[in-house]
Amino acid sequence: MIVPHARTFSGMLRMLFRLSTDSFLCTGTFIVAAALACRSAESQSTLTPDARLPARFGMVSNVVELEDGQVVFTDTRDKLFLRADFKSGRVDTLGSKSDSVGPASPAGQYKFPGWVAHLAGDTVALVDFSALRTTLWNEAGQPLGVLPLKEISGNAPVLVYDTVGSGYKIDYQAVLGGGEPGRALRPDSIPVLRIVLRGNVVDTVARLASPEYGDAVFGEEVQQAARVFAPNDFFGVLPDGTAWVARARENRVDWRSPDGRWVRGQTHAYPKVPVTDADKARVLAQVREQGKQFGMPQDLPIVYPFAETKPAFDFALGRSTGEVWLQQPRKDENSGLVYAVFDRKGEWRRDIVFPKEASLAGFGDDGVVYASVRNVDGSRTVARYRVR
Repeated sequence: MIVPHARTFSGMLRMLFRLSTDSFLCTGTFIVAAALACRSAESQSTLTPDARLPARFGMVSNVVELEDGQVVFTDTRDKLFLRADFKSGRVDTLGSKSDSVGPASPAGQYKFPGWVAHLAGDTVALVDFSALRTTLWNEAGQPLGVLPLKEISGNAPVLVYDTVGSGYKIDYQAVLGGGEPGRALRPDSIPVLRIVLRGNVVDTVARLASPEYGDAVFGEEVQQAARVFAPNDFFGVLPDGTAWVARARENRVDWRSPDGRWVRGQTHAYPKVPVTDADKARVLAQVREQGKQFGMPQDLPIVYPFAETKPAFDFALGRSTGEVWLQQPRKDENSGLVYAVFDRKGEWRRDIVFPKEASLAGFGDDGVVYASVRNVDGSRTVARYRVR
């Protein structure tokens, strides 16, 4: 996640490690790669435009649809929590941004709203990446309070929730050293923790493959970090507590029922897209941009570990109907993104081709797909599509 407070290069390296290994979230990090794998015309579907917000935003988080068809999302660049109506085009700011938000601050305040999740009923959770807390809101846009979560396996926030009372967190604390200075752990797998919100009872419901590592060099400092473009597993959950794991090395989706039974998905073949010098230059430029907030000199020598080929997918998002969409890496930056769709049996069904400047942001009822769309001036907006 994007929540570091370090002021040293060591702290910065640690932050960049988090960014390169957080396998659920992260549109908007410096490791975003993209995607096109050739498929036959019979296996591809496209999106039909349905509506588009007239407003412009800095950077759009995920999009959550409400019962009345409106949507909520955050602008992570301008740090605002927003609700939008596609019928009228109206966009309202919910709550207020504040530079000093603590655990006891009013629930309507936030410092860095970064992710939105829908809980049971009409309750929406807003995750604040900077204040390290999650606030609860109703669909009318009124703050209800702060979710009372104990710190479990580090202070990174919980991002994934079902509607039956649990949150889920990938335990990267195990990879980052378990809090012991100088200790570097290299486990074979990373646990996914389920946290029962009433009582903070914790158990492990899945395990993800551990990242691939290499040496990252910043000036004279060397530290192990996850290889950029190496495969990373993703995890998600459906409203009823059914969980899925997208296995990057095998390019398959496994499913776990609420009672703990697993269904192993089918491996799907994919083309190996090489990592180019242009890919590396783009990533390193973004690393330097990220480093500005830590006072990193822009002429500092940087060497970062890269994989030789791009992974089968670099982002995944689940649909409540029982689909998982895997974003394939593109070899041509001028092409649209392609998403491989897997069903609840773990079988690949089809590829969905997105418009050139659009990327998946969320799902709605009746076949609705929401996308973050890049405007000509570099700003973003939110568009609604339907699968054709």
